[in-house]
Amino acid sequence: MDHKVARPAAKSREPRRDARIIKSRQALQSALLDLVSEMPFEEVTVAAITTRAGVGYATFFRHYPTREALLAEIADQLIGELLHLIAPLVLANASRAAALALTRFVEARRPLCEALLIGAGDAMRRDITARAIAAANSADALFPGWLPRDLGVVHSVAATLTILRWWLEQDWPQDAAAVADIIDRLVFGPMATAPQDLK
Repeated sequence: MDHKVARPAAKSREPRRDARIIKSRQALQSALLDLVSEMPFEEVTVAAITTRAGVGYATFFRHYPTREALLAEIADQLIGELLHLIAPLVLANASRAAALALTRFVEARRPLCEALLIGAGDAMRRDITARAIAAANSADALFPGWLPRDLGVVHSVAATLTILRWWLEQDWPQDAAAVADIIDRLVFGPMATAPQDLK
């Protein structure tokens, strides 16, 4: 009887490697989220992120070329969560409920949203706007028949992000319900469709 132990194939190591990659990325994301709740994004360094994450400095650069790239990945996840939350309300023409869900979502993640919309700079804001437009384009949102869909998406996203940025910059911010009312009146409400408006 042969009692040789077979060496594990290279494939069997892949899931563990993938698990380490996922764990490192999650640790880096969590560290950045913690840090932006304590200080402005522009003050957060890669060294601070890796120290908080408990990973080596070089590990950061195996996953992300810059702090902004890490923030952009978090932004993609945030945009996905947000669309999942408000898309059904928008499709049901519940514009006020959609606006309130949006502002409560932002309020619950205020430090991160401030980092994305204020602290990360103009280039990151443009990138986030482009990512949000792309995500909104993939949703099944309806617009009035008189409005070209691509223009409706661009306007809705840009106007909403502008209002949210204004809100986050206020020294004495209005509450989520008041800002939801502004977004509903200026953006979501006018974009709501009546059956006769549909193409």
